[in-house]
Amino acid sequence: MIKLHVFLDAAPGADPFRYRGAAALSELHRTAPTAVEYVQTRTFDRQLSDDPPPFAGVAELRFDYAAPAVDAAANVTRLAGLWADGVRAAGVVVGHERTIMRLPGHVHGQGVKGVFPFDRKPGLGIDYFQTYWWRTHGPIAARTEQALAYFQCHPLRHLYDDGAPAFDGVTELHWPDFATAEAAMASRQMREDQSQDARNFADPDSVRLFMAAEEVVQP
Repeated sequence: MIKLHVFLDAAPGADPFRYRGAAALSELHRTAPTAVEYVQTRTFDRQLSDDPPPFAGVAELRFDYAAPAVDAAANVTRLAGLWADGVRAAGVVVGHERTIMRLPGHVHGQGVKGVFPFDRKPGLGIDYFQTYWWRTHGPIAARTEQALAYFQCHPLRHLYDDGAPAFDGVTELHWPDFATAEAAMASRQMREDQSQDARNFADPDSVRLFMAAEEVVQP
């Protein structure tokens, strides 16, 4: 599956999306008819720190093939009808979505998710970074306490030939509720096992973590 993330900026407290439900689906069919899934992710007012969240939300589109996803990323203004007036696309990532862990009961659109866009460690090659993050760090992060699912999005390798994406990777961790997510983020497994290994491949100063909820528009 190829996934397109469009990170959105909006006024504090504003809903970044213009529509919900059937109206959003109608607009999606007009602007991105080849998308097979569409999720509107809205950032919570409540976060894990007192810092304001880095984004108001994310428009997430999944495609069966790379070409339409790359075209949508290159012409992201075509999707602007999906978000509210005054909202702007602050960053775009299109890549392979890899399911590292997903429990049978996990359903998109339920619970809470942490979104972790980030860059690779300075000086690290793209291929090494993607392999390490997937093969070595993935199994460690898959043991996140009480997580329902864990996904990685790896930018398409050939897109680096035309310039760097907004981020080198996007992590998603899903939990049943905010309290469970908060406890997991404060756990020893997260603070020690994951954080220590992350130093091998990620730039810690680049992480833009925020907590959010999904609205599944097109399942």
